[in-house]
Amino acid sequence: MVNWNEIRKAFPVCDKYIYLNSAGGSPLSSNAYQESRRFYDEMLEWGDIPYDNWIKQTEEVRNKIAATIGAERKEIAFVPNTSTGMAYIANMLKGMGEVLTMEDEFPSTTLPWLNLDHTVAFVRPENHQYSPERIEKAITPRTRILLTSYVQYRTGFRQDIEAVGKLCAERGLLFVVNATQALPVFPVDVKKDHVDFLVFTGLKWAGSGYGSGILFIGKDWLDTLKFPVAGWRSVDHPEYMDNASTTIRNESSALEGGCPSFSTVFALGGAIDLFNSIGRDNVTKRILHLSGYLDRKLRASGFTVFSPGEEKHRSSIVMIKTDNAKAIADELFAKKIFVTARGQGLRVSVHVFNNESDLDVFANELNKLKAML
Repeated sequence: MVNWNEIRKAFPVCDKYIYLNSAGGSPLSSNAYQESRRFYDEMLEWGDIPYDNWIKQTEEVRNKIAATIGAERKEIAFVPNTSTGMAYIANMLKGMGEVLTMEDEFPSTTLPWLNLDHTVAFVRPENHQYSPERIEKAITPRTRILLTSYVQYRTGFRQDIEAVGKLCAERGLLFVVNATQALPVFPVDVKKDHVDFLVFTGLKWAGSGYGSGILFIGKDWLDTLKFPVAGWRSVDHPEYMDNASTTIRNESSALEGGCPSFSTVFALGGAIDLFNSIGRDNVTKRILHLSGYLDRKLRASGFTVFSPGEEKHRSSIVMIKTDNAKAIADELFAKKIFVTARGQGLRVSVHVFNNESDLDVFANELNKLKAML
């Protein structure tokens, strides 16, 4: 049985705030912090002497990430953020055909494609949701790429990735997933879910801070696509330092180009270790318990909640409809409760370090501000 009070101790921010904004940026976990700090301590003490060991540790983290999403090591590249990873995908798929995506997407999902003059069509939601049936109706003969977030940032809608992936496989579409608002707290199996490309950042639910992100490229595409960037470590034998070699390594990591950002890679590795120690199923169940607890509490108090109530599509994000979200968020922050304004309302996001007491205090303080809604 998981001791959630012990898990909470791994996030010292809980001693200062009721932190309900991991959808914006999660606090760093002590596990991630220690791994990042270890690198800097070693470089302070030893300079570049441990370089070979850092490279080895980087590959160990790559293996952990691959195992988390059901991928192979060669399919994983480290990127600094979602936008960079998505820009690489959009570049590699230039000329592949029309893109179909969701109207609620965060700009990092869509702007890289629009910037490269891809033709992008949008699916309109029904009750803030996108069923596979609704998506299928929007597919045209020109559609070649289906692009979606696993969890939508401003509604909390959690997509049935497996069902949408099956639809893509049946219709011969490339499936591209922005998993930033889902991983690692909601499961992904890129093979079972027929995912061709996936990107996410560790800034949010991993709790590994800025600069840590992952790009997955399915191995079937590694032989087909030309990488948009290359650097000295993109070749099979970078140690030869051959400045005329054009034999690019047949792995996603070739996109990393030069030396890894060791501190962010190790931070992400430490974050994944924490979630693995809890158990992935336990993490997901905890998130759904807390978001369900808050959802029911808010609805019972008369608030309009437009994020999904049903568990199948509920995520860690609970959205409360209001036209005055920014002012309410400011009032709550003055009471050391951190939420944010997004889209049509107040966005509240729960994580494993939160508990029922956090949510009770938040709900009670929000009740006091009902006149502002």
